[in-house]
Amino acid sequence: MFNWKDISMAGIIILAIAFYTCKKSTLQASINSPENRASNFIKQDNTNFSFASENTYTEFNEDSPVNWITFDEAYIKCKKNPRPIMIDIYTTWCGPCKMMSKQTFNNPIIAKYINDNFYAVKFDAESKDSVKFDKYVFVSSDPTNPKAPHQFAASILDNQLAYPSIVFLNNQIQRLDILKGFMPPQNFEPILNYYGSGDYQKVKWEEYQKTFVPSIK
Repeated sequence: MFNWKDISMAGIIILAIAFYTCKKSTLQASINSPENRASNFIKQDNTNFSFASENTYTEFNEDSPVNWITFDEAYIKCKKNPRPIMIDIYTTWCGPCKMMSKQTFNNPIIAKYINDNFYAVKFDAESKDSVKFDKYVFVSSDPTNPKAPHQFAASILDNQLAYPSIVFLNNQIQRLDILKGFMPPQNFEPILNYYGSGDYQKVKWEEYQKTFVPSIK
């Protein structure tokens, strides 16, 4: 004999699981990470970089040659005019983050390529501002704690919070790759071109490196 109460309870459980799955960030649920992504072949070493204790770094550097915008703006722009998105996730106390901004993003060749091919987002991983993505809103994990990680940073980095982290999204706002740690302009240029040109869709990173002609000497 059927127990309709049991069936109803099973249905509720299934609906709850489905709701929880849909509730997850789209950034987590629709990730397309190719096997040959560049970060698989890069060794990070930040042992020579110190961390600053003072909060002296501003979110948007007025002197930066990169046209930084917020993620909300990048999302809207990408919907109207699809283009890859590059996100620099940093903190105000991070030494390598400052070096990435000063040395790499201030390089005129790097900056021009970013401006011509990406929507560039600079995001403070400890920000207290809300971030809207599609129908989701991300906020600080603890508004009372100045060092609390933001839900957006935790989501897009799969809770692997390392700074700086450079995240590449395709023009469908799906994550392609995450680069962790400081990268000088010479090392960053081929990776930037790899994802900005769309060559990642047809050429493996190992092969791309062999044929890439750098502009930065």
